[in-house]
Amino acid sequence: MTAIQPVIFTDMDGSLLDHATYSHAEADELLDWLRSRQIPVIPVTSKTRAEVLVLRKQLKNDYPFVVENGAAIFSPLGYFKHDISDVIESDSYFLKAFVNPRTHWQSLLGSIGPHLNDAFVTFAQAGVSGVMEMTGLANSEARLASQREFGEPLKWLGSSEQFELFNEYIVSHGGQLLRGGRFIHLSGRCDKGLALRWLLAEYQQHYPGKKIVTIALGDSHNDTAMLEAADYAVVIRSPVHDYPKLKHDKQQHVYLTREEGPRGWVEGVTNVLNDLGKNN
Repeated sequence: MTAIQPVIFTDMDGSLLDHATYSHAEADELLDWLRSRQIPVIPVTSKTRAEVLVLRKQLKNDYPFVVENGAAIFSPLGYFKHDISDVIESDSYFLKAFVNPRTHWQSLLGSIGPHLNDAFVTFAQAGVSGVMEMTGLANSEARLASQREFGEPLKWLGSSEQFELFNEYIVSHGGQLLRGGRFIHLSGRCDKGLALRWLLAEYQQHYPGKKIVTIALGDSHNDTAMLEAADYAVVIRSPVHDYPKLKHDKQQHVYLTREEGPRGWVEGVTNVLNDLGKNN
């Protein structure tokens, strides 16, 4: 009988991290247990590389990670023992980028007509102080959040009619908009599901002879592609919006948590591991 190897892909804000406090304390005991069982926990987030590097230290997490809503994957050099194709070295990581750099998307925003310029404010426009105000982050944390590499977050201020025009313009120029818990993220045509599938192929080589079972956890619309791509989807209850809707063909192995944030994260992971017979 083929051994099962779970691999967990998790959103951060509102999922592993509390929506209001950004705390992960209520999941720490389970994270320690997963690490002791060599079950990878892959951060898949709208956050920047700079933010995730700090979080990984706090979480004692040495696994690959996905940033800016699936725009890029960073894998520690030497983590995968096999050769990885179509990557470049960036500091102590292999980098797989799916989209153009941030400067490309800033140029696109700069080309939008004046009738839409007042409908949004970007992180670049807001500056560190504006990001602090919009997110509630401290100065040092806001600086990390501002270090975008592959896209531009923005706060929407306009009407729904303006947003339709805005979205049409972005799509016609090769971009896409993803709604997160707080912001809209402008980048290329990528998503968290694409990143999950790319990493799944690497993990299938990393664990030869084992059956990889993917578990995805998220709470927002920008998590749906990842939730739909996984074998097991855990949709975490949010204090600020409804559960994101998944496609009709994703009916099996979908779990809606009763709890929010890291409590919901623990609830969902525990439920799936029970199903897999891995929670002893």
